[in-house]
Amino acid sequence: MVGLMLTTYNQLEDTKKTLESLENNTNIPFKFVIVDNASTDGTIPYLKQKGYYFIENPQPISLSAALNQGLRYFLSDPHIRYIGWIHNDMTFYFNWLEQLLEHLRQNNRIGKLAPVSLHMFGPDDPKFAEEFMAQHQGISYPGNACPWIMPREVIEKVGLFDERFIQCGGYEDWDYNNRVLDEGYEVMITKASVVWHPAMGTRKNHDETDSGRKNAELYSQKWGPHPRV
Repeated sequence: MVGLMLTTYNQLEDTKKTLESLENNTNIPFKFVIVDNASTDGTIPYLKQKGYYFIENPQPISLSAALNQGLRYFLSDPHIRYIGWIHNDMTFYFNWLEQLLEHLRQNNRIGKLAPVSLHMFGPDDPKFAEEFMAQHQGISYPGNACPWIMPREVIEKVGLFDERFIQCGGYEDWDYNNRVLDEGYEVMITKASVVWHPAMGTRKNHDETDSGRKNAELYSQKWGPHPRV
């Protein structure tokens, strides 16, 4: 089974659209958890009303810590074979998840896999998305994007995200990618799966200048200044 986690911090209207799109375009069973980071805009009452399972953080925590909450939740379930993370500003297309899983099954050296965002190639159109995915079967390349999905055994080897990376200042994903690479796996993007995700919907609404600088310093201390994928 697949476990999907969604992290939320306000942006309720975006979250509603993302949840609707996810439910309408994901044709295989999946276990779902929402990790909320102290939303104040009615997100929690909405999630309760709709019956979603969620982890509520009454005080803000870092993105790394929120991701780790979701990872721990799924790792506690022995039936979960793949774990993925989605954002609350995404549009999904039919078979997006099936295509990611198929690509992982075909190449067991991939440790972290993401789809491309369709906005780089064409319109936000389900028919175009279907045709694009059909035309790019088996095509992947090294890169970092979101949403992503990872096999359980990779997460068990690599471990959790480094919670020294603060707030939503970035670099926690580059750090994790490097750790995946060091375990002998690949970090890839495939054109066989697409979503619509043209911008950092949460981060762009907050000043992450200071946290970004501190996270960059920590990353550079660990790995040097540049990403490896």
